[in-house]
Amino acid sequence: MKDSVRGRAPFWRAQEARVVRPELWAMAVVVVGMLLVEVWQSSRMTETCLALDQARHALTQERSRIEYIRASLDRGWNRSELEPIAARIGLAPIEGAQQIELPAGYLAAAVTRSETGTPALAWLDRVSTALVPEATARSR
Repeated sequence: MKDSVRGRAPFWRAQEARVVRPELWAMAVVVVGMLLVEVWQSSRMTETCLALDQARHALTQERSRIEYIRASLDRGWNRSELEPIAARIGLAPIEGAQQIELPAGYLAAAVTRSETGTPALAWLDRVSTALVPEATARSR
């Protein structure tokens, strides 16, 4: 209060002025820069996680939709409904006497005598083929 009344203090009683220290300012700028970079990285990570979560959610919805459509197609058509459609497009049902020839690539390879190994195994293979002829066509 006295200073304001008397005016300015004499120069020998003047308070020391604060010295601007550039190393403190540089350190403060570096710390603020590091914090800003950390906030930026955190926001980018959050944005990426959100996009990933949305993609997973969309994938789950699409899989559910596909399963629903497949289930509705499976239960929605029976033989009596499909026969007129098959007749219209030229498909005919398979008859018992009808023979279907498949390319050799679809059939199992014939077992040669050298692959069977011992004569006892070859004999068992011939017996099983004679008893169950369909076994060669069904083997995979």
